[in-house]
Amino acid sequence: MPNAQRDPRTTAFLLVGGLAVAGTIAGQLGATSATTYASSGNRGITTGVFLAFMLLAAGVASLWTSRIAAKWGALKVFAWAQIGVATSWTIVGIIEVSTDSSLAVLLIAAPVFGIMSGATAVLTPFIASSYIDTQSLASSLSRRSAVSGVAAMLGAGLGGFLIHETNPGIGIVANGLLTIPLAVFAIFVRPLAAPKQVRSHAHPMRNTLAMLGRSTQLRPLALLTLAWAIAVTPMLTMIVPILSELNLSPLPSGAGLMLAGVAAGRLFVPYLTKRLLKHHQEFPAALWAAIWTSGFMLAFAASILLELPQFELVVWMIIGVGIGASRFTFRPLIIGAAAKSGSHGDEMSGVAALIILGTFLAPVGVLLWGFMIDAASPAAVVALCAVAMIAAVATLAVTYGQRTTLPANN
Repeated sequence: MPNAQRDPRTTAFLLVGGLAVAGTIAGQLGATSATTYASSGNRGITTGVFLAFMLLAAGVASLWTSRIAAKWGALKVFAWAQIGVATSWTIVGIIEVSTDSSLAVLLIAAPVFGIMSGATAVLTPFIASSYIDTQSLASSLSRRSAVSGVAAMLGAGLGGFLIHETNPGIGIVANGLLTIPLAVFAIFVRPLAAPKQVRSHAHPMRNTLAMLGRSTQLRPLALLTLAWAIAVTPMLTMIVPILSELNLSPLPSGAGLMLAGVAAGRLFVPYLTKRLLKHHQEFPAALWAAIWTSGFMLAFAASILLELPQFELVVWMIIGVGIGASRFTFRPLIIGAAAKSGSHGDEMSGVAALIILGTFLAPVGVLLWGFMIDAASPAAVVALCAVAMIAAVATLAVTYGQRTTLPANN
């Protein structure tokens, strides 16, 4: 087997994947800035509805991705999904720049965006492993996360600046254009090893629910995913309306700088993942990552209440580093645990079940956050969700007998 550390295919995959991540961040900023600007006062609800449409479609797509990939091949389906991302975001971005009907166009396009993202969400962990580290899913995702952190910093910083200086549609177009290299790469470059064999099921939702019900290993992961999708994930996707409620100006570039801080935190993911796995199995390690994320969320809420107008953006960027480091450490750990929960030779089933669950819960999370942002102060919303996440982690640790003692020093 080729040495993944030296093989140029690994480096190239990380590079084109990083470009796609930069585009994703710019596209997220562009789309949520457009919905925030287009709303007539209910900025949280408007952005939440757009994201809910997109995420609901992603959930439906993720259900059928395994079956389609089993028939056509995971790499081929992944490549076509990237082509779909590039095409749809570029077209919508051009329309957004040239017309005033931004909200209507985005709401119509949201399900299309969601279908493509749902397919890539299920397949990306296994495609990444086939190009980066064929022996460890968690290791592949942590290495990819570190490189993606640099890309996300650039995408957030430059994307926010360009959106502020021009139009939200520029960020949307950027997502489409920066995804093209990844699509081309997936089509023409052979991976280090073939992606894991995909097993299809005639009734994917029924199979997913049955697996969640019968697998004692997957059940606590599912409950943790539920809490995470409701209490934590929406904070970053809803960051533009959150900062809008705080009267941050200029909004797109300010949100971009905070997301750049979050992206910088991703650079610490390989170190944190390695350190946690040295002392814990994946599930208790994921519990620790969730606790850390909740702590930084509480710090963000406290910084809002302190009202430091001259330093608030600097403080939020620093807190963002902590949120990014812990939040993106959580993902490879929970996915690694899900991969081990599947039957022998079928790692994908556990991961797909967890991703499908998280994707279907995501619309609930963004809608709930949207209502709360419009009804209460952002500080209260963030603090409440952080405390809820801590309570969920504590309950899971006690219920499933996981010891979450502090890692010992080296």
